Amino acid sequence: MADKALGAKQRRAMTITVHQRPVEATHSANKSCKWVAEAIVNGRTYTATSRMAPANEIARELVADGVPDAPMHIYTLGLKGALVWRSFYRAAGYTIEETATKPVHMVRWESSEARAARITATLAPKQGVKGSAATRVAPEHSAA
Repeated sequence: MADKALGAKQRRAMTITVHQRPVEATHSANKSCKWVAEAIVNGRTYTATSRMAPANEIARELVADGVPDAPMHIYTLGLKGALVWRSFYRAAGYTIEETATKPVHMVRWESSEARAARITATLAPKQGVKGSAATRVAPEHSAA
């Protein structure tokens, strides 16, 4: 029983450390540069490249590989301190996004396939019968 409790305590004691840095050569006038993030977990190196959230991509890889949940500290080259997620499983569920109408913000992550399907469904013509705008549903009765 004590061995089981010790094993659980050791699993919780692990912290995932991610180091990220910009790839300046990928910067353009209209787009931010790409970022590269790296982490070594259980002897395996995880690397991700993204314009917005490479550390979150590493978190998704760790979840897919079945790594037990743990805190994740993200260190950025040139900045003091770290961004800390108490659960990298939670970090895996989010990404960073910027649109023409909204500045940089955090959003729920969805796979590119699911996003494409959602956008296609939104833009596709709707099924069903549509009457013209001039067609009345019920005849009008005049009061005269």
